[in-house]
Amino acid sequence: MRALTALIVTVAVVVLLARFETEPPRTFNPNSALGPVKTPRALAKQIATPPPRRSGEGTRSFLGPAMTTPFSAIQVRAFFTGRKLTGIETVLLSGDGPHTEALNARAEPILRESALEAGDADVDVVSGATSTSEIWLDSLQGAIDKARRRG
Repeated sequence: MRALTALIVTVAVVVLLARFETEPPRTFNPNSALGPVKTPRALAKQIATPPPRRSGEGTRSFLGPAMTTPFSAIQVRAFFTGRKLTGIETVLLSGDGPHTEALNARAEPILRESALEAGDADVDVVSGATSTSEIWLDSLQGAIDKARRRG
């Protein structure tokens, strides 16, 4: 009788062990192309360098393209007095969550200041916010390209 009980317990343990999953559970990544992605939220207010005051040459503005990554959406408007970049306004800056939004908020003023100082979009990316920096600078470059085409 003991041998039969031991055999039944052994079979039950083997069956349970065979069904035991040794891989960690899969979690849903909201940024995955395989699942639903949140629609980026726009800023409640725009982040901007005050547009330059009107001068004899006039101030013109050019809107860059809206750029996206799986994490952010960004769009920049550039202001020119003559051929000189004199102001930058970030009209769209969103993130898919608090972490990305914090990175974006930290990187945007650094990028804006660097671009205004350089007078173009040829500036370094912000460490820790590479994707944000790249698409922000791409949108700015788009606005600069529009300004150059329209002379």
